[in-house]
Amino acid sequence: MTGKGPAPQSSELIIVSAADSGYFPLLRDTVMSVRALNAGIPVGVLDLGLKGDELAWLGGQGVAVVRPGWDIEFPGRERAPETFKAQVARPFLPRHFPGYEMYFWLDADAWLQQWRAVELYCAAAGRDKLAIPLEIDRAYKRHYKRPKLLGMTLAWKCYREGFGLRVADRLGRNPIANCGVFALHSAAPHWEAWARLLARVLRRSRFFFAEQTALNYAIFAEHLPVNFLPAYCNWAVGDAPPAFDAARGLFVEPYAPHEVIGVLHLAGREQKNARFRLDSLDGGTVDTSLRYGESRALCRREPIGA
Repeated sequence: MTGKGPAPQSSELIIVSAADSGYFPLLRDTVMSVRALNAGIPVGVLDLGLKGDELAWLGGQGVAVVRPGWDIEFPGRERAPETFKAQVARPFLPRHFPGYEMYFWLDADAWLQQWRAVELYCAAAGRDKLAIPLEIDRAYKRHYKRPKLLGMTLAWKCYREGFGLRVADRLGRNPIANCGVFALHSAAPHWEAWARLLARVLRRSRFFFAEQTALNYAIFAEHLPVNFLPAYCNWAVGDAPPAFDAARGLFVEPYAPHEVIGVLHLAGREQKNARFRLDSLDGGTVDTSLRYGESRALCRREPIGA
């Protein structure tokens, strides 16, 4: 598999993200990571409050920018910050960027290391499945912690907030499907279900994981078709720092067989500016940021496919 994928026809695939001015440095890394692997792929950005020079930079990268309105009516909408549109607009990507067959969402604090991950997502999605990773991996530290009191995990709390106690008790032990990175065909039934369920959640409460909770309900309660992808397709660096393969200049899984990580996700406040001491496959350790731009000197060259 080569690192630079062929640019598809404009109607086939678009990669979409979102940011305000505060998140723009992360978004810039995201766009640069995509462009390094595929210069011609359509990229779209939901503008949640970007400045003129930031919009100009995106224009220079050939990025389509859309300033979304509120796609859903919900109580307190007039007091909701613009950044909350990153959650509300996500089930409506075909409306904001019409004409594409496949939508690949990439959070602005995530970046693409290997084009094979995009191909894997799109193949797994097909026409009727959601392609999305679960927050599960043998390296993730969360699996080795003491169980939460009365089973009140983050998933349980989100279901309780969005759907009530009965749903929380039924679904709260399920792993979380992280909607920070996913692929979904325009014809898939998930868009309508996701929008309907998000509207239901927002009538009850407004919270950070509202759209993710609604999508997880669609998966686990309404049983919409899904392909769960491995964690290296959306690697949570806060759960487990990767290892570094100096021979290839790539971040890889910390355990053998050291699969190349397709998407690194800097989810969480601490991860975005943290320094990480990583095990190197050739022995010793390396000290590095895991942001795309700041890690280029370590990687020495743009990452390639496996």
